[in-house]
Amino acid sequence: MIKKIIIGILFFAIGFGIAVFLDSFFRHLIQDLFQWTTNDGIQFGGKDFYLFGNPYYFTSFGLIFLIFRIANRKTKPLKILRNGILLIILFGIALIGICAINANLKIIECTACDDGIRRLGYNEINYGLILSFSSLISIIPSLVSIIKTRKKLVK
Repeated sequence: MIKKIIIGILFFAIGFGIAVFLDSFFRHLIQDLFQWTTNDGIQFGGKDFYLFGNPYYFTSFGLIFLIFRIANRKTKPLKILRNGILLIILFGIALIGICAINANLKIIECTACDDGIRRLGYNEINYGLILSFSSLISIIPSLVSIIKTRKKLVK
């Protein structure tokens, strides 16, 4: 029992650490997605200065690793690899979709934009919310797997 708790904490810490490590990468990726999905309809200005990332984003990445570990603890390595690839693909699709919707809504709400170009400060985007929702969407197959396994155990 203690071994399971320690392994769970370890996987949460790994996810949290990866989130801290990739924070800057994801900020730049989201900025690029905002520009790409609007055909450069969004331009960024000002200084790209931030001290700390969003704690919800860090926590959601930790939870992803923990839930993924729980869902795949008794599966074969090839299936774990397949599930991991599915998780990454779903994360990417969700990230692109959320960024596209959010960026286009920012252009739509702009009434005083010159030539349809919206100028945003780097910190006007809620990076943590976008990444948290993307990560929670990507973990849905693992949650479904856990629920199915629990229902089989109850029967």
